[in-house]
Amino acid sequence: MGENIPSNRNESVVCVGASLVDLTFRCDATPVLNTSNPATMHRSPGGVVRNIAHHLSLLNIPVELITVLGDDPDGHWLSKQCTDIGISMKGTVWLDKPTGTFASIATPAGDLHIGAVSSETDVMLNTDFLQSRSEIILNASVVVADCNLSVNALKWLIKFCNENDVPLIIETVSVPKASRLRDALPGKLLLVKPNREELAVFEHDAHVTPEEKIAHLHMLGFKNVWLSRGADGSLFSDGNTISSIPAPRVHVKDVNGAGDALLAGWIWAWLQDKSVKDCIMYGQSAASCLLEVFGAIRNDLSPALLEEKLSLQQK
Repeated sequence: MGENIPSNRNESVVCVGASLVDLTFRCDATPVLNTSNPATMHRSPGGVVRNIAHHLSLLNIPVELITVLGDDPDGHWLSKQCTDIGISMKGTVWLDKPTGTFASIATPAGDLHIGAVSSETDVMLNTDFLQSRSEIILNASVVVADCNLSVNALKWLIKFCNENDVPLIIETVSVPKASRLRDALPGKLLLVKPNREELAVFEHDAHVTPEEKIAHLHMLGFKNVWLSRGADGSLFSDGNTISSIPAPRVHVKDVNGAGDALLAGWIWAWLQDKSVKDCIMYGQSAASCLLEVFGAIRNDLSPALLEEKLSLQQK
């Protein structure tokens, strides 16, 4: 298992954040603004942290999901999607509100054109809610949270995990929500994985290089930084070395959730005590698997499939 984990902890990953229903509309032709675009619609379970939890469970990692669901058909459907693959939902709270929905418009090539999210349940992802689940968080091998949490909730979680030596990963989610992590600092994180636009939230000087921006994140207390650059691949820095990683070679059907799968693959490898390089490669393998299917989940994901994709990447 990953480094510096006290032996009295269990092996579960605790995932904290939003759960949504994803509706992806893949247009038959290049999307045109201000008019109706013929498309194919795909419905799947979603939410950044929930997606990560889903893929970790498929990879045989015990997972606790701390989330909020609406007491409605969508919420119960999402809950069943989780419990059917073994995710523990004992940290979930149910509200008399609609379950959140993420709708995305994609190009024929599967690239995101525009997305919109509506989630009235996120208001419950606050400090009081997290404190009531502190025992679950305390016993985690690693905690993964997303920036659907409020600024104060992120501050509390960072402080609690740092004080109790619980490794913490935070997913930035989007440009507007990445600012919540910025405002919640200082604090130590095991890993953060922004894209170029989210990275700019932390460093306001537009003239500095990506490498300088990554160095700035290390100064803020982030141990590992993984910068996603879409078709240009990514940069991974452990504070000593920055590695340039090409984008996976794969026929893309849908990019929705690829970053979530990438992070799940990295966490899976980190928990197996893999090297920094191998963790990156397994993350890439998981992303490759996801890019081949519609929706943010690949339900046949397994360690064997990761190994198969990894061997293909290395050829």
